[in-house]
Amino acid sequence: MMSISMNIWHWTAAICILAMWTFLFKENPIFRIAEHVFVGGTAGHAIGMAVGNIYRYGWNPLVHNQQLLLFVPIILGVLLYSRFIPKIAWLSRWPVAFLVGVGTGQSIYTSLRTQVINQSLGAMVPLSGDTVGVTINALIGIVGLLAVLSYFLFSIPQSGALEKFSRAGRWIMMVTFGVSFGNVVSGRISVLLGELTRILGDWLGML
Repeated sequence: MMSISMNIWHWTAAICILAMWTFLFKENPIFRIAEHVFVGGTAGHAIGMAVGNIYRYGWNPLVHNQQLLLFVPIILGVLLYSRFIPKIAWLSRWPVAFLVGVGTGQSIYTSLRTQVINQSLGAMVPLSGDTVGVTINALIGIVGLLAVLSYFLFSIPQSGALEKFSRAGRWIMMVTFGVSFGNVVSGRISVLLGELTRILGDWLGML
């Protein structure tokens, strides 16, 4: 039995979802209105969060807790706006250089940690596990790792047993890419089911 909700936010969410779905037919004014509302709402939310962060993590600690070191990021943040004043526009280079330097350092550390160190540690597993299943799983992991690495081995000719082994590595990569693509599709389907639940359940009361 259908019981339509009287909650205004359920109506708002359902109307916005249906308006966005009209793009499945063709681009139209309803979709463009919903798109602009989404972009505007996201931008407004980002600005509100930014102002709130300045107040919570900048102004409050500086005024109430006397954390004078906060003057450094505040001054760097203000200097970013000097870009709009031609005579002192060069001052904006200092905070930009600081942001680029810190961002580069964090990116290098994160990349090395996640893509090299953690991956290497994850591959270093004991072959003799507590059970037969754990041992077989470790063997599959190590053999698969070596097979994939052999596919990218260009310093020696790919022939004979090495060619067959590297071909197995290619198949393993294809399986991995297929699983990743399947996870992406299942994630999108999960989002779709969530939106259908919002429409058919929260709004129309059919679930």
